[in-house]
Amino acid sequence: MAHHCDAALVTCEDFRLHQRSDGSNCMVEFIQHQGTDCDVITRAGGIQDLVRPKPGHDESLLRDLAVSAGLHRVRRFLLVQHQDCGAYKPLGLTSPEAEIHRHTEDLQAAQSILKAGFPGIEILLFVARLKPGSADKYIVEPVQ
Repeated sequence: MAHHCDAALVTCEDFRLHQRSDGSNCMVEFIQHQGTDCDVITRAGGIQDLVRPKPGHDESLLRDLAVSAGLHRVRRFLLVQHQDCGAYKPLGLTSPEAEIHRHTEDLQAAQSILKAGFPGIEILLFVARLKPGSADKYIVEPVQ
């Protein structure tokens, strides 16, 4: 029997976004704020494999999303990228603003790819920014 959840969350595997030794968990807080159950798909660089794939990586992420869409009948994909992402370091971005701009462009490109492959599924875009004065605590904001 198939189970249902409302959304599939795609985000980076970076430990700072997930369960921390101090009990905090940015992605759990985000999911609770969304008020929905989610499949959680983590990848180094989040959606980067869709827009700048290495061989086979985009197919793997698309397969995971297809499982969520088919098996759990999700209605939304929540795509969350984050500031200070190690998978984005090789791109040589020169400032936090340049990195956020690249994340925003990549999220929009991923949204176009996913809309073509998953018609009828809503795709929402978010960026997790570092809290002022912090190197490891995030605030998740929608992309405008």
